[in-house]
Order: sequence, then structure tokens, then C-alpha cells
Amino acid sequence: MVAPVLRDSVAEALQVGADSFGAINGGTYFALYKRLRAGTDDAVGLSHTLARRLLSRTSLIAHLLSAERLSCSQIARLLHSTENSLSVPHAAVQVIARALSLLPALDAAEVGDDLWRTDQERALTLFPDSNLVETCEVTGLEAAKWAPEANTAELLITLCRANAAEEIRWPYLQILHWCTTALEFYDHPASYLYEFGPRGAIGIALFGRYPTVTGNPVLNNAKAVETLNATWARNRGGDDSHALVELLRLLESLPFSARRQVARVFRSWLIRVIELETVEPTLLNMVATIDDFTTVTSYITTSETNTQGVIEQCVVDCLATLAFDRPGWRSKGIGDGINWTNLSQHKLGDVEFTNVNSRTAIALEAHGGHLSAVYVRDHQRSLARIVEQRLVDSWADLDDPANWSIRVVFVAHSRDADGLPDIEVMHGVRVQYEYIDYAQLRDAAIGDGDPEWHLAVFNELVVAALNKTNIRQSARDKFVEIIATGMPPVGI
Repeated sequence: MVAPVLRDSVAEALQVGADSFGAINGGTYFALYKRLRAGTDDAVGLSHTLARRLLSRTSLIAHLLSAERLSCSQIARLLHSTENSLSVPHAAVQVIARALSLLPALDAAEVGDDLWRTDQERALTLFPDSNLVETCEVTGLEAAKWAPEANTAELLITLCRANAAEEIRWPYLQILHWCTTALEFYDHPASYLYEFGPRGAIGIALFGRYPTVTGNPVLNNAKAVETLNATWARNRGGDDSHALVELLRLLESLPFSARRQVARVFRSWLIRVIELETVEPTLLNMVATIDDFTTVTSYITTSETNTQGVIEQCVVDCLATLAFDRPGWRSKGIGDGINWTNLSQHKLGDVEFTNVNSRTAIALEAHGGHLSAVYVRDHQRSLARIVEQRLVDSWADLDDPANWSIRVVFVAHSRDADGLPDIEVMHGVRVQYEYIDYAQLRDAAIGDGDPEWHLAVFNELVVAALNKTNIRQSARDKFVEIIATGMPPVGI
């Protein structure tokens, strides 16, 4: 029973801070105190001192919920980090958030098909042609933009068992997906599992998208824990459980904006893993003819294929091989994925041909659509680092840098009229830039060569390459369409 004098005094004090406390009045204050003391289904009640101190932070909690988009778990962590003795479960903060009508919650429409579609589109852009290991590597490169110190790729490879002779433990991937979903909408600590209710319809719908029927992954693997941490991983056993914890720890080490960006990449990675493990491809059942070679190579001289560059990359591999692969030359980059960076692969271009005896290298950079001077400048910066590395690795031991030369050939449908470099010297190595279109590359490839040789290379580097299981079905379908219909309409 609250003494009238105390109730009136509290009500008066709250009235003074009404702008900050919003809907909290004297009656609400004591109702909240009672609930905090009693506890909830998920948390024991607070002591008198702790409940009173938490209620005194109501204005701060209201601001963090409304203006900063913090989850209740993040607020509980923040309060504890600034006041060590103010350690409360997120359920206690939820009691206050609910009274303020600011309770963080996931919207089924936003979290369902809308978010999945957005993440799926990103997956299409990031992983147009990558296999399981390559998908992990590309994700690691993307995550490195915000967390360069982390070995994200290795953690992902471990989590999905890409290099192991074991099946993927799908519940761990489902848990990662659940933990990264709330990060799209709230500043939330990724390892906290239960604030947004994995038992509910949203969690069930998300988990149902995975190729497993083992029940609720969170309840089955972490029913008695609030967060996934090293202790949980040790009790579970297996390197994949430790990898999951490390990935969540990585997310929590980042500020909210960066955490949300990395979470987006992780969710897209998860969708790609599902695709790779479940989609049954319809392979090209064909041996290409000379007419097919002519049709496809002519098509890309005038139009993009809209396959995220997959078909273009295969055709460029073919044409570059026909144009530049000669005795004494060694190639690098043939068959590499679209999003493999030159820097990560130590390549001078998308495709590279090097003749050590003549101290010469030819690098092709294929670019769909229009080539801008800005794009070329970006390539120059990465090229300078690769040239420096190449000199350290071998070139400088073989000869003076001045005796080496690089010919960089940019291939595009169109290009800027001005601002494109011609010649420069990088670390003593002469670099010459050339700019051609796809028709010129095709002409250089065909030349006076043997059509049967052209066809053999085309079947190997285009048809067979498109039949790899990591290639999306949409690329094969487009390839069949190009062969069937020939040239695109004028203007496309």
C-alpha cells in the first residue's frame, strides 16, 4: 500500500518532467513498479532499489526507444555499461517500453516477403556465379568494408562446412538469419535471441524457408540461454557453433549503421547458400555450332545480357583466350567469378596473359555498358598495388622494373570521350592503356584462326562454364534465348 503523501509527491515530480516522461504519471509509475517487482514469464522480479533506479531512467529509455531505435536488449546493455550496478534483463525494459507505447516489435509484412525479396536481389548482385566457398569469400570481402580486421570468410566457411565432408548444420544458419533480421530495423545486439520472439509466427515463417524440418532452431539449440556466447558454443561442440558465436560477436563490435550493413550481406549470403544447396539446375544439353558462336558473340557486341555479367564474362574469357593465349604466354583469371576482385586474386585485370621471356603482360578489363573515367581511375589505384606486389613476388628478381611492360585493354560497349589515360609508369613499370569495344575484341579473337578451334574454346569456356552448378538458372535460360532469337531489337 502506497502512502498518499508518497503517491502525491511522485505524481507532482512526474508532472514537472511530463515532457520527458510522456504518458508516465503517478498511477502509471506505481503500476510499473509493481510489475517490475513481480517479474515476468521470462525474468525474475527486480529488487526495490533496482526497480526504483530503472524507473528513474524512464526519460532516457523513452528517448533511446523513439529517437535512437534501440531495442530493449540494447538499452539494458547500455544502462549496465554506464552504471555497473544497474543490471536488468531486457524484459524489465520491455515493461516500461510497453507502457510508453514504444515497445520494439517486428512487422510481419516488412520482415516477411519484403525483406526476403530485398535480400534476394542483393544476393543476385553479390553472388551471380559463385560456388559455396567463393560465396563465403565474396561475403568476407564485403564485410571487410566495415570490419577489415575480421576473418569473416573463414568463419562463414566453417559455419556452412564448405570445406568439410559433412552436411550443413542448417539450424545454426537459421539462428544467424534470425539474429540478423532484427538488425534491419533496430539497434539490437545480435547475440540476444528472445526479445523478438522466435517462437512466434515471424520466426516460424522464416525458419520454414530453409531445407530442414527439425523444428524451431532457437528453442532446440538455445532454450535456456539469453545470448549465444563462447560458453554456449563449448557446450554445443563443433567448430561451426564457435563460428556462429564469432560472427555474432563481430556484428556486436560494430556501430549500428555498419552492423546493419554487414547483417544485410550475411542474410544475402544465407539466401545464396540455400539456393546452392537446394536448386536443381537445368543444364544446357547442347554442343554449340559455328552459328551459335556467331550469334552469341555478335549479341554481346551490341547489348548487355542482363545476367549480372555472367554470360559476358564467359564470352570474354573465350574471346580473350582466342586473341591472346599463345605459346609462351600464361593465363590467369580464366573462369574466375564475377565479383572476385583483382586485388584479392593478385590479377592485373579480369583476365591476364603474361610472357615472362618478353617481360610483357596483357590485362583485359571487361565492363558492361559505359566505361567512365572514374572507373578507370579506380582500376589504376588497385593496379598500382598489384604491380608493386608482382615486383616483390617475382618480377624484380627477374629483371629491372623498367624492362617490364603492361598493356591494359578495357572492353566496353561505350566510353567517356575525355579523361582516359594513355600511358603511365607504375613503380618503374610502363603501363599502356587501350580502349576497345566488344566487336573489336571479337574481331581480334577470330582473325584468321581456325573456326573449329574457335568452337572448341567456345564450348569449353562458355557452354561448359555455364553448366557449372554455381551458375544461376536465369543465365542459362538467357543463353538459350539468345541462341534462339539472335540479335536483340535495335536500341536495346
